[in-house]
Amino acid sequence: MGRLGFLFNPDGNMPKGEIKSRDVEFDFLGLLTENVDGNDNKSNGAIKLDEDSIYIELRSRLNGKVKDAFEISYDDLNADDIDRVADNKVQLNLEDKTIQLKTLDHDMLNNFETRLKNKLNTGSFVPEEEKIRHVIADVPAEIRKYHDLLKDGIITAEEFEKKKKELLNN
Repeated sequence: MGRLGFLFNPDGNMPKGEIKSRDVEFDFLGLLTENVDGNDNKSNGAIKLDEDSIYIELRSRLNGKVKDAFEISYDDLNADDIDRVADNKVQLNLEDKTIQLKTLDHDMLNNFETRLKNKLNTGSFVPEEEKIRHVIADVPAEIRKYHDLLKDGIITAEEFEKKKKELLNN
């Protein structure tokens, strides 16, 4: 993720949106081209994938000052609306416009695209296989925890065996 340390505009007002930190971790930093009715508007762009929406800042290509900021609801986008148009470009096809993201940082772009598609497909930024690996990794720790409860006399041997069986079957 990219870091951007200047979120305040020159007048000292906050840009539109809810991000108030001067040290925000953005998921995408690069060239952003909005195409509305065939007209391209190019800006430097900073995008944060929040839990409820996609927060986008448009910045001046000359001085980096915030020109505009807006949010896109995940309800207005689905995974089929995301196109990889080149190795270094991803395009979001919205109802009223397209937004093309371009960067030379392929890892950042790949991570952004993957996280966004996961969120749209599953409601979570974390892929299902990572969730499964996390759960599997936690099973031995959970069994140890219940074994300690058994040793301390807090639960019975039957309760321990039942919980252990439950954990191993998940």
